[in-house]
Amino acid sequence: MAVTTTTRVAELHELLARHETSPAAGNVPVHPELVELFPRGLRTGAVYSLHGSMSAALALLAGPSAAGSWCAVVGVPDLGIEAAADWGVWLDRIALIPRVPAGEWTSVVAALVEVSALVVAAPPEHISPGEVSRLLARLRTSGSTLVVLGNWPRAVATLTGQVTRWDGLYDGHGHLRGGSLRLEVTERQRTRYADLELPVRP
Repeated sequence: MAVTTTTRVAELHELLARHETSPAAGNVPVHPELVELFPRGLRTGAVYSLHGSMSAALALLAGPSAAGSWCAVVGVPDLGIEAAADWGVWLDRIALIPRVPAGEWTSVVAALVEVSALVVAAPPEHISPGEVSRLLARLRTSGSTLVVLGNWPRAVATLTGQVTRWDGLYDGHGHLRGGSLRLEVTERQRTRYADLELPVRP
């Protein structure tokens, strides 16, 4: 399994590099509904810690992929592809690595940030301070952005996504017509938030 993962990442790295997919200069663009929270986009060379609803991660992926940049998702085997498309994620610009051995996580993510504008990754249970430092150094030189699903020791901000409303479902009956996602951003001990309408298929 480790060999398969390493080989697949190497092939992806080569493929994306051939198509001139290195992260562009400037901040990472965001979904229109997130502009209020990130008026200048996501910071490059930085790590964001995300907790809660996976819908928030899909919303973050929508901005750069729709703008034509490559993105990657690491360690999320149950990623909802249809939900991603509903958010406006350009699926042809997403590299998926569903499972990564814990010992290879840092090297896999480091390889992907070189050719992706945004990488969303579920981290292993333990990661050493040295690995954190090496990955941050790679992010700074590549100009990419990393969103970690969970805690991260040197994140520039903590994001929390929570579904606050579902429309159309009552006592377990009815058809889902919509909903609302509250995304909170805590940065430098200040918290700001925005309520996003969840995309729902008709």
